[in-house]
Amino acid sequence: MEFLRSLRPDVLALQELNFFEQLGRRRLHRAVTELAMAQGFLAEANVTTAGHRFHSAILLSDRVRVDAEGADRTRYHHVMGWANLIVPGAHGLVEFRNLHLDPFDPRNRAREVAPLEVLAAPGRLSLVVGDINSIGVGFPEPDWSRLPPHLLNGHLRSPGQEPVSDREAVELLARAGFVDASGRFGQEAVATAAFGDGDVPRRQDLILASPALATALVGYRVHMEPVETGLSDHAAVSADFDLGLLDRAA
Repeated sequence: MEFLRSLRPDVLALQELNFFEQLGRRRLHRAVTELAMAQGFLAEANVTTAGHRFHSAILLSDRVRVDAEGADRTRYHHVMGWANLIVPGAHGLVEFRNLHLDPFDPRNRAREVAPLEVLAAPGRLSLVVGDINSIGVGFPEPDWSRLPPHLLNGHLRSPGQEPVSDREAVELLARAGFVDASGRFGQEAVATAAFGDGDVPRRQDLILASPALATALVGYRVHMEPVETGLSDHAAVSADFDLGLLDRAA
């Protein structure tokens, strides 16, 4: 909580919130209180084959208002949480999507993101963020020989194709026009996950902005504190937007 407070976020997206639905969503509400946020919305996830439920949440500061919010489990291996936000300086809603995509099936990841392409339409202010479980555009091809065969199918292209990373989900979003925040600041090759022994470090925690919103992007950073302190097996990523730039772009 101390680390998250230090970020002073207006919008905070979290994934893998196991047990946050229990006891009246107590963990969610305690997190909102301890972080001095104004409100939080839990997206309850499907049950995995191992019995886990990797919920996600969107937490908001008192500077942000909500026009609508919800969650979609039907289309997703885990869940997609979403909120349409009223943010000072934005002329129109900011459409926010918090993803945790399928870790096992690259083809399903592509299906999960396919409907999101319309959020990149001209004039729409949209953010697609989260654990994409696919390597971001611009990240160097890893040495997959470090992984045993039973862990490769979730990462590589289908058998019969060149044995390289399957990036179809992120490539679909890039082709639709979404801007990867890391690329504006030369951070495409900075890993965010898979730092354990025998794993292959990679950048799979992404912040993607629609073309209209990307004009206001002024900062991006990978925070290693969660990994270094044992809080998570992922780094945190953050982006800053100066919405005053939207008027100048218009």
